[in-house]
Amino acid sequence: MHRRIYLMRHCEVDYFDSNGNPARFQDVPLNQHGFQQALEMRPLLEGVVFEKLFCSGLLRTVQTLQTVLGNDSVRPDYLQDFREIEPSAIHPPPGKNLKLWEKDFLGSLGPGLTPESKFMGGETFGNFTSRVNKALDELLADESWNCVLLVAHSVVNRWILCRFLNLGLNGISALEQDAGCLNLIELPRESSPFIRLLNYTPLDRAKATLRKNSLEMLLDKAHEAMRRRVKST
Repeated sequence: MHRRIYLMRHCEVDYFDSNGNPARFQDVPLNQHGFQQALEMRPLLEGVVFEKLFCSGLLRTVQTLQTVLGNDSVRPDYLQDFREIEPSAIHPPPGKNLKLWEKDFLGSLGPGLTPESKFMGGETFGNFTSRVNKALDELLADESWNCVLLVAHSVVNRWILCRFLNLGLNGISALEQDAGCLNLIELPRESSPFIRLLNYTPLDRAKATLRKNSLEMLLDKAHEAMRRRVKST
């Protein structure tokens, strides 16, 4: 049989606290809706036998994996090079023109990326793709599994899919990964890999309520956070 990678994006989180202050990007947990997304994914995967379980090790991926499997004692292997691309900040820096910041924010995943491009002023795409490629190559070289579950992040998943679809950096902006989505990558031993399932979300299978991309939704949250900060001062 084909080897398979079930590839999930972690479920929904809040990147800003109740006062509108940015949360620590590495440490945010799932929110209530995020746990509901994971619970909806559980019956889809309960009949799948996974030889190995992987996540990036960031809390939101651990919680997603444990909730999907219905077992808080499950300890997946942490592949830290699958952590999300790291921004400098997801809020406007002091003195930055707001309209210019919004434009840069919405264009931070391309198109037009180069290895030297920085994600929101933080990690370069060259460094990011290098570490994700390294982790993916090590995973594929491991012959001890036929079926794995990997829970990672939006841009990580986009790049992994770009690899199998033979897309370059511009493919990152063309592939959406909604919170809590599931992808299925088939790895035939005698032929080329292919994508069997892409960005499937059990709570909204037709994407009827998802009318903006991930960056547009995050920008809305950033504006809401700025309003809350103004109110609290």
